[in-house]
Amino acid sequence: MKKNDYIILGIHDAHDASAAIMVGGKIMAAAQEERFSRLKGDYGYPTKAIEYCLQEIGIQGSDIDEVVLASHSWNPVLTKIKRNANFSVSDWVKEQESYWMPTLLEGKQVNYYDLFKDRDDFKYDKTYPMDHLMDGYMDKLELDEMANIRIESIAHYLSVPREKIRTITHEECHAYYSYWGAPDRDEKLCLTAEGIGDYSNGTVSRMSTKGRVELAATRENHIGHIYQYITLLLGMKPNQHEYKVMGLAPYASDYEIEKAYDVLSKVLKVDGLNVKFDQKPSDLYFHFRDQLNGCRFDGIAGAVQRMTEELLKELVLNGVKETGLTSVIFSGGVAQNIKAMKSLSELERVDSLRVLPAAGDTSLPIGACYYAAWELVAKEEMQEEDIAPLDHVYLGNEIEELEVNEVCKKALESGFIVREAVTPHEIARLLGEGLVLGRCAGRMEFGLRSLGNRSILADPRRWDTVAKINDVIKFRDFWMPFTPSILEDRAKDYLVNPKGIPSPYMTHAFDSTPQARMDLSAAMHPADKTLRPQEVTKKSNDAYYEIISAFEKETGVGALLNTSFNLHGEPIVADAKDAYSTFCRSDLDALLINESLIMRTQESTIFTVKDE
Repeated sequence: MKKNDYIILGIHDAHDASAAIMVGGKIMAAAQEERFSRLKGDYGYPTKAIEYCLQEIGIQGSDIDEVVLASHSWNPVLTKIKRNANFSVSDWVKEQESYWMPTLLEGKQVNYYDLFKDRDDFKYDKTYPMDHLMDGYMDKLELDEMANIRIESIAHYLSVPREKIRTITHEECHAYYSYWGAPDRDEKLCLTAEGIGDYSNGTVSRMSTKGRVELAATRENHIGHIYQYITLLLGMKPNQHEYKVMGLAPYASDYEIEKAYDVLSKVLKVDGLNVKFDQKPSDLYFHFRDQLNGCRFDGIAGAVQRMTEELLKELVLNGVKETGLTSVIFSGGVAQNIKAMKSLSELERVDSLRVLPAAGDTSLPIGACYYAAWELVAKEEMQEEDIAPLDHVYLGNEIEELEVNEVCKKALESGFIVREAVTPHEIARLLGEGLVLGRCAGRMEFGLRSLGNRSILADPRRWDTVAKINDVIKFRDFWMPFTPSILEDRAKDYLVNPKGIPSPYMTHAFDSTPQARMDLSAAMHPADKTLRPQEVTKKSNDAYYEIISAFEKETGVGALLNTSFNLHGEPIVADAKDAYSTFCRSDLDALLINESLIMRTQESTIFTVKDE
């Protein structure tokens, strides 16, 4: 097999399941299972995501040279019940009170599966034959059997010989994704921080083309766990709604933050290159439930955010001091905290900070592919330059014209107005008139952010738009901010970014300029005036770039308000059918599918007045 044809399939089959495929060192396709199954946070073998990846490059399983599974650790009980996908807030509370309290605090044995089996509202995993492992007590023999079931099942589903399948550690997947997915190849200080990996929940390493040299690892970096439990204590879903806590934090006063911070700051400390317990409670959830009693909700959110930022800043500075490396890369679930990443990027001793999209477990299969490709480099079957960075993340399925035609036909039958070959200038004028539209075009973005192709778009100057999207389109929490897509050559007008940190994927937050506060008032955080931007270039997304450029010509504003195209609690739309369903179930003014526009009524003058 020639190096340019070498095919690697990466699979992540735990929470936020996903798949990626690499050919000759380049990621050709990647997707999350939830986009196809329509179960947010879907958990387990990503059947449909794998099918998409194989179809995208026109191969069958037998054509794959290597299958790499992200993570050695794999919990059959959580997979069976698809915990993170199925659980409601009350289920998370039940887990704490009915399993962890008796298990950790009372020394009792509880069968976890018995608490959640036979639920009519749950979708259970049916891909792995593991029902006999549901007793809830994992010993060494069962762990070995579990690993064997996983590999044997995947070999069967893909028609791939077992010897072509292997697992790669969770930590390596995160680290190799953050290094090889980025464009530059200088040596970097690499951090991971998350809920749990294979052997750690926090690592510090040196990363270069020669590989990864781990300097520290710990299982006591519970920043992610604490943030998760605070999310639950505030009545929101862990592993999904931490971003809401982050969005709430800036509203709190220093007075309210201090009361809760006094509790939170005592639990963890930085010790060299590790985060460890300082005053270890018997249990995190129940400790904070009791100790934060009387603290106000916004103060709690502000305090956990402050705790996160202070611990990470000290950890990064220690890493810079020990290694002399001032270029930092970060991955793992904690890296998705854009405000914490802002704090790290502003450290005087940090020259650059890069966080790639979907830095949590969603991107593990891409990291697994990069690790396998790097090993080929080490074996001299490939060269360093044969491993391509991610120059974009439009790695999902493309909207085909056949889909567009079918949806437009349904729309006409339902009494909607349909227009074909709509120009960027016409779209820009609609947005300038205050209409809110969904755009479903081109290839789907990989990860948690909509980057123009599966997005809801609006005029970033209009505050009335914020309420409209929150109340009758997204049905989401009133305090959450929106974000802008900005023309890259206008970024200096809107972002305070003295270190020139690129932001093509909405993974960093920045302070705003006075110009931004005029032009982008509806697309920034109302409390602290920060922005989480996507910088758009003609090369990265030509069609989207043209729409924003047309809006700039129309209004002088080189940006649009961009939020994910989904209803609250649902995955981002994947195809034209999903987009049309969401349009029908919301109060979006219009739906743009490729270049066809579906409108509810003839509200705009642009189609009745001759275009200038």
